[in-house]
Amino acid sequence: MSDSSQKIFDAEDEKLIFIEEDALETKPIDSSWKVLIVDDEIEIHTITKLALNDFTFENKLITFISAYSGKEAKEIIKDNQDIALILLDVVMETEEAGLAVVKYIRDILGNKIVRIILRTGQPGQVPEDVVIVSYDINDYKTKTELTNKKLFTTVVTALRSFSSLNQIESSKSELEKIAAASARFVPREFLKFLKRESIVDARLGDSVQAEMTIMFADIRSFTSLSESMSPRDNFDFINSYLSRVGPVIRQYNGFIDKYIGDGIMALFPNCAEDAVQAAIEMQQQVKIYNKHRQNSGYQPISIGIGLHTGTLMLGTIGEAERMESTVISDAVNLASRVEGLTKLYGVGIVASVQTLCRIDDPQQYKCRFLDRVQVKGKQTPVAVFEIYDGDSDIMIELKAQTQTYFEQGIFFHYQQQFAQAKQMFLRVLQVNKQDKAANFYVERCDTLMKNGVILTVEGIEI
Repeated sequence: MSDSSQKIFDAEDEKLIFIEEDALETKPIDSSWKVLIVDDEIEIHTITKLALNDFTFENKLITFISAYSGKEAKEIIKDNQDIALILLDVVMETEEAGLAVVKYIRDILGNKIVRIILRTGQPGQVPEDVVIVSYDINDYKTKTELTNKKLFTTVVTALRSFSSLNQIESSKSELEKIAAASARFVPREFLKFLKRESIVDARLGDSVQAEMTIMFADIRSFTSLSESMSPRDNFDFINSYLSRVGPVIRQYNGFIDKYIGDGIMALFPNCAEDAVQAAIEMQQQVKIYNKHRQNSGYQPISIGIGLHTGTLMLGTIGEAERMESTVISDAVNLASRVEGLTKLYGVGIVASVQTLCRIDDPQQYKCRFLDRVQVKGKQTPVAVFEIYDGDSDIMIELKAQTQTYFEQGIFFHYQQQFAQAKQMFLRVLQVNKQDKAANFYVERCDTLMKNGVILTVEGIEI
């Protein structure tokens, strides 16, 4: 044993305070504190372990781990991230080996919780004031001053600090989990627009005005589908469907405002094109989903998507004990009605002219004019278009082939030349029997000619 090691524990009047044996018998020990001793002198390891052999703090004993070089210490620390305390020598294989270990722990591993106490037998070589300022350590001791009692005090202080930091980290982790969970109910984007950091900061009546593209999406014939399923099957089906289309909305910079049964209302704050691309990709995902459903013996589904761009108010409504986020505006109402047109015309995606006008290059998408519709309570008709990029390859090709006939039919229809219009739509159906929009116009022309109805308002009322 070296002289410096002997001096550590030669004070006869200093004794460690240990827990009573009776207390140990009545209260079981809960796991242990991991303490790493890093020193190139074997006797330092031996003396430290003897001095703290029966040490107990917060009903935990100590489990000692030994490293005899800085290099070995790094490997141990990397594999034992739950070490509570490191008693670290400075001068080992190099004069600053211990300091390199400190840098590795704090900067490379990013471990800010483990307590590090430097112990040196050569204090002049590494001045305390320089080390304590330059390195993230928790204490600095010379080996000669660490008597039994001071070692005990130093270890207790370090472990108490480690325990407190662990509790803080656990609380922080729990808060992060709560924040992440709350974001699944109130989108982060919603809070961002309200300029709130978290749901905790939201206040009743918070609101902001913005222009966005609103999307409504709905499963076709969901009522008849659900009638053949149990309540549990209904939940599983809806969640299976939503798990495929929901991520698409986020992929294209949108966020889901609410679920309405099997329906989705989503907002796209950046640009209208995000919403168009998301709608097309959602239709593609439904195709993939249908293959899975058919392989499992289930009937395929189809969805209708409506898009409209306009000004809206985002905010919180309710009362002190129960509030929720919501979006209110005529634009939202119109977007919902546009989605309803997908059923009327038998198409997958319908977008208002306000949405198409905000796209840099609308011609890159496969579109055709559908109608001008009159919104209840509004004076100005709204032009709506079908976007059929999400259709099957065959349907895309057939609609492209017949687009001229379809547009001529629309022209004659608005000229109230219903016989000529019907002939154009019948030409479409000769090529593409599955064109439901063309079939809709044939039936409308028949009704108008039969009843002698003259259109006084462009399009239909929604």
